Amino acid sequence: MKRTLSYILTVIVLFTSLFCVPFVSANAATYTPDRDIYAEAYMLINLDDDSYPVVAQKNIDERLYPASLTKIVTAMVVLNNVKDLQATTKMSQTAFDALLGSGAQVAGISVGEELTIDKLLYLAMVHSACDACEILAEYVSGSIDAFVAEMNKYVQSLGCKDTNFVNPDGLHDANHYTTARDVATITLAALKNADFVRYSTATEVEYKNMVLPHTNQMLHRGYITYYYEYAQGIKTGSTEEAEYCVVTKASKDGYNYLAVVLKSPRQKINGESYETKCSFVDAKSLFEWAFDSLKYTTLISENEVLSEITVEDGKDADSVQLVAKADANVIVPAALDKSAVIIQAVDKPEVLKAPVTKGQDVCKANVIYGDEVIATVELVAAKDIELSTFLKVINAIKAFFGSTAVKIAVVAIVLLVIVYIFLIMNNNKKKKKRRQQKINRGEKNENPPDDYLPPPQRRNW
Repeated sequence: MKRTLSYILTVIVLFTSLFCVPFVSANAATYTPDRDIYAEAYMLINLDDDSYPVVAQKNIDERLYPASLTKIVTAMVVLNNVKDLQATTKMSQTAFDALLGSGAQVAGISVGEELTIDKLLYLAMVHSACDACEILAEYVSGSIDAFVAEMNKYVQSLGCKDTNFVNPDGLHDANHYTTARDVATITLAALKNADFVRYSTATEVEYKNMVLPHTNQMLHRGYITYYYEYAQGIKTGSTEEAEYCVVTKASKDGYNYLAVVLKSPRQKINGESYETKCSFVDAKSLFEWAFDSLKYTTLISENEVLSEITVEDGKDADSVQLVAKADANVIVPAALDKSAVIIQAVDKPEVLKAPVTKGQDVCKANVIYGDEVIATVELVAAKDIELSTFLKVINAIKAFFGSTAVKIAVVAIVLLVIVYIFLIMNNNKKKKKRRQQKINRGEKNENPPDDYLPPPQRRNW
């Protein structure tokens, strides 16, 4: 019997150990321009938000040839390695010979001619002079190959995954490529450098008694088809394989945009008799569309109630409202109907445990318009909710006994107790039976046992 009881207790302990555990109390949307864009790939980026939202795009990860947009990286590698921009260097015979017969655009720098780094950067960025790039590359790294290695290292450090350079000027090579996304990444980084901005937005540069205009014809009134009064800089590029490319920015009425246009053709458009460099037309069209059709709107205001959540163990409250942590200022179509905007909580927990603090981060919410997420806002608790110790204890007890593991353990214990009681009753029954059997055997025995005492005689008084 002791062995049986010990076995039962062991089973109970093991069963309980197995099932009982310790109790432990603003994304942005892209839109489609309402006018023709001829480029193979493009991006239009809003510069007024530190997240640089893309408002229009096409084929932004397609690998294409950058042509002289390459010079943006050339300028940045120089600026990152040269402290004294007034330092001078000379055109070497090697640098001069590198471009012979290439058809590259040059400033006409002679072998042995001495120029400052400052002047060479102006020639490279404004006039797109390839000879200036060759001189700069030799000055910074000692050789073209070493400089190109620095260029690739630089763009990789920016996170560009689809860009590779084989020269500092953008002359065509099948292994010299990039994407609109990477060009945008490179340019946004470059625009944080004040010297780069100075070189890339200059409208002209003087050299050898000549005034060389910026190759971005959007900057010059003489080009009636291309001129856009709000445009600024930055770089153009063209080869037969790359066709026409431009990276430029524009500012109007407090709005600022960056346009990246790759592989735009030269063709007749709008019934004109002459061929048009469509890269400039594309950039101009993107800017005009954005300035006319998009605007910043406060879709969600700070402390605006957007959702609600249950609070467990809360004193005098079983739920709390969730409000926007900050304003959601979003660039949207000017004709947007705010009533059509949908707010959808993301990763919202089923319940919060008290205490809850006002302003406590809870989850995020997507702002959806036209089946597209146009912004994301943080949701926070609208007020403080104190902890109710009484409710916490009651709920803890309910939770403990309501858990499947505890229920299974309780059932097992009850069953084992029933078995134990059954065994005890059965054992007592057997004992009683054995005693009765002994008594019965004693009656049939003719010779009483030695210690047998006869019953007392009854006296008659």
